[in-house]
Order: sequence, then C-alpha cells, then structure tokens
Amino acid sequence: MSVRLFALDVDGVLTDGTIFYGAGGEELKAFNAHDGLGLTLLQKLGVEIAVISGRSSAPLVRRLEDLGIRHQRLACKDKVAALEDICADIGLTLADTVFMGDDLIDLAAMEACSYAIAPANAVDAVRMAADMVCKKSGGQGAVREACENLALRMGYSLQQALHTSNTKKSRVSQ
Repeated sequence: MSVRLFALDVDGVLTDGTIFYGAGGEELKAFNAHDGLGLTLLQKLGVEIAVISGRSSAPLVRRLEDLGIRHQRLACKDKVAALEDICADIGLTLADTVFMGDDLIDLAAMEACSYAIAPANAVDAVRMAADMVCKKSGGQGAVREACENLALRMGYSLQQALHTSNTKKSRVSQ
C-alpha cells in the first residue's frame, strides 16, 4: 500500500472528543503522547501528515506546532475540499491519501480517500464506512494504532523508524 498523506480529524480522533473550559473561559484539550510519537515516526517514513478539523483552538494549534504538522485546515466545514487543496499544494491525489475520522462530518472525506480509518469510539455510520476500525478510542491510542498499521502496510515498522536514520533500508521482512 502506498501512503503519501495521512489526514485526520481532531475531536474524537486525536482527542476523546471532550472539550474542557478553564475558569477564564479558555479551551483545554488532552492529547495522547503515544499518538504524537506515532505521527512523528510516520513522518520519518516519508508520509505527510495533515489535520482537518471543524474546530480551531489554541491548544490544537500548539499541539500541531509541537508535532511539526504543517498541513492543517482548521474551522473547516468541507473536508473533501480541504483534502483536495492540501493534495494540490503538495502534488498528490486523493488516491495517495488515508483519512481518519469519527463523526458524520468526516464521512465524505473518508469516502474520497483510498483508505479510511475510524477509532473505536466513532459513530456507527463511520465505523461501517471505514476500511479499518481501531481497537482503541480517539485520544487513547487510536492514532498510534493507525500509524503502526499504515507503517506495516508500507513494509516498515515504527520501531525501525525510531532507531534508523535511513528508513528505506528498514523494511519489514515479508
């Protein structure tokens, strides 16, 4: 499987979907460190990462900055158009793209891509449309599980990506 772009939603995928508000009204989010490392190692394997979310928040912008995720469309209502825009920016097609989502707003993007992934906590319609349903829920390791699955489908392991400077020589024996 060729994976050139892994695009994903945020609330319910990178997080468990819970939104907290601090005493001053600021929005707070919790992200899973294992998910972050999975995305970083997938990038090391040459996969572009994109985040397409219907919402935007300061904690999300900070997390994307921390992970070095350049391709982002926040407060986005048309995720297919956002995917097409990102693909055009980096010279890819939707056939090169995997999308991970959890709710109805993600369905069209999932159907437009070559491979669709849903976390365990996704709504029924999304789980039914997905090519892969993770055992883990959003914000609790589902993204890491997806990254490991994609790396294996490409002939690599994330562990090899962590310990190797030249991942092209690190293919998993088939």
